[in-house]
Amino acid sequence: MGRGMSDAALAAAGVGAAPPWPALRDELKIHAAGRNRDGSPAWHLSDPVRNQFFRVGWLEFEMLQHWGLADPARIAEAVAETTTLQPEPEDVVEFAMFLKQQQLLRSAQPKRATSTGHWLLQNYLFIRIPLVRPERFLRKALPYVQWMFTTRFLIATLIAAVLGLIFAGRQWDVVQANLRGALSWEGVFAFAGALVFSKCWHEFGHAFVATKHGVRVGHMGVALLVMWPMAYTDTGESWKLERSERRLAIASAGVGAELVLAAWCTLLWSFAPDGNFRNALFFLGTTAWVLTLAVNASPFMRFDGYFILADALDYPGLHERAGRWAKRWVRGTFLGMDDPRPDAVSRPFAAFLTGFAFTTWLYRLTLFVGIAVVVYHAFFKAMGLILFLVEIMTFVVKPMQQEVRVWWHRRAEIRWPVLRRWLAVLGVAALVLLVPWSATVHGEGVVEAGFEQPVFTPYPALMEKVLVHNGETVKAGQALFELSAPAPQDDDAKAAALRSAYESAARGASSLDRDGVAKQVVADRMADQYSAQRLASAAELHRLRLVASSDGVVRDLDETLLNGSWISPGARMATVVGGTRWRVEALVSEADRARLALGNDATVYPQGSSTPLHGKVVSVDNGALEHLPSLALAKTHGGPINLNPTAPAKELRPANVLYRVRVEGEGTATLPAEQLVSVHITGTRESLGRRWIDSALLILLQQTGLGKDG
Repeated sequence: MGRGMSDAALAAAGVGAAPPWPALRDELKIHAAGRNRDGSPAWHLSDPVRNQFFRVGWLEFEMLQHWGLADPARIAEAVAETTTLQPEPEDVVEFAMFLKQQQLLRSAQPKRATSTGHWLLQNYLFIRIPLVRPERFLRKALPYVQWMFTTRFLIATLIAAVLGLIFAGRQWDVVQANLRGALSWEGVFAFAGALVFSKCWHEFGHAFVATKHGVRVGHMGVALLVMWPMAYTDTGESWKLERSERRLAIASAGVGAELVLAAWCTLLWSFAPDGNFRNALFFLGTTAWVLTLAVNASPFMRFDGYFILADALDYPGLHERAGRWAKRWVRGTFLGMDDPRPDAVSRPFAAFLTGFAFTTWLYRLTLFVGIAVVVYHAFFKAMGLILFLVEIMTFVVKPMQQEVRVWWHRRAEIRWPVLRRWLAVLGVAALVLLVPWSATVHGEGVVEAGFEQPVFTPYPALMEKVLVHNGETVKAGQALFELSAPAPQDDDAKAAALRSAYESAARGASSLDRDGVAKQVVADRMADQYSAQRLASAAELHRLRLVASSDGVVRDLDETLLNGSWISPGARMATVVGGTRWRVEALVSEADRARLALGNDATVYPQGSSTPLHGKVVSVDNGALEHLPSLALAKTHGGPINLNPTAPAKELRPANVLYRVRVEGEGTATLPAEQLVSVHITGTRESLGRRWIDSALLILLQQTGLGKDG
């Protein structure tokens, strides 16, 4: 029965159970690879033609040892007789399928030729271009760089790094100035040159350590990560090393080499005189520090950080094997499938692998979509849109299709109560996202009282008496301040004296010579003029007795006002806030503005108050806001709204497109002159997912031209 099942399975898989049994390729080699995490022995099956290595366990090794028996049942029996393992013929069939998929069998058919465009579409995310074969050079140069692997040099480098960072910290203003200078075209080219040098240094670190441990460096070249060039070194044969510590040394050699470069460049920069040499040290040091820690140390892409983590855990194929754990979790959680454990690891480590896989998928999706967005904005939008679609297809649609295909083939194993429960949860989530539940539009703004009287002096004056205090309730016409100004008083006295003199002259003019009547007329007119001037001066003096123009409360009284102090015309002495009427200038997004209309109800929540205010929308601006209506709204001054970083801060330009909405209402108490508030306005109902869908459709319409009129 076992033989019949194996034949059927093999035939279905395309391997074929009837003679001739698919033989292994002659050039394959197998060698010991230490032990797995569970203590079982491991081997590496190498394909020297493609320079690829496959880690296999004890069971797979024994199958290969008996592969010549040419029958799944006989191979399983032979393994069971010679070892303590108890394989089934189906295990042999599954392994044969794996060997066929990896093109390790003679009967494996070569892949069909594809067009250049199709190949680029499938492989543009990561393309390797070999340039040189450095094996001979590395072996000749290795004796000259052996001193860099000594303990003394590493200790000296650690000391140099600490001292360099300390000295650089003490010159932080110089560092910031150099970074600002690097924003010029000269700085960009200098950073590009430093990047090329540091990455070549990085790759030679891998190459020399690999050569030191007897690993052949096949070639060095350039890899294109989403068309972004990066240097690489082929150290694939490091899997021949049985000790994981040596593989870890090779994997971490590039990061170590760049950190060595960064340490010594930072220290030398601290002491070097100004000039081109010091600038070069700065660019090399900053490039090595930042990019090494930010890019190469990441374990979520197949950079050094990934290989370092894989070797530190002694868990080769970390991404692929962690992905199998994540798929097992998805199938078990959402479909109730009882998949076997992919590896014999502890539960905590299995949980780590599952979380690591999900994090890796999310990181890659975010990274590649981010690159597409950069291309979209920095170069031409059509290419960015194409990259975005390709990456969504590659990282979302295609993997989901493959997984759904597996579910379909194994649909008999699905536990339908579990699936129905999750479908119900998915349905609830769809209702929450797609049904227009919410009618509330949120905005931020400032509330002001309906009446506000700022109190100023019309010209420089001397404070005679402060008649009110902060928070005092005043009536219309009540005096607030009494001031005096020497210039208006002098003008009044001068006008009074001249008026008296001309009046006297007018009375005596008629008794003078024959021109007496004419002189009397002139004297009368001059007396009238200076009389009017005196009345004007009296009015100006009256203005120095500042009064409230309406009932209200005194706010923001200047506490530095003292009797006998001088007041300048531009200084606000106090503000009289009157009435219970209030108004709010709220700021909302462009999408929310379309949901508002005049007369919509609004609830205003003043900052630090538990009592809301209720009002209505009285106006909605048609144009976007250019400047914030109040300094208190800016995030730099404790407000909720970010300013545009490309504009001067004093212009108060918001970072996002905002529209002003005016809300007015009647309260029960007098409000402060200005206060931050959060505004909730009842507008047109909208679902949570509507805005995302509208934004995506808008971009598609803009880039395809479908949104333009004929």
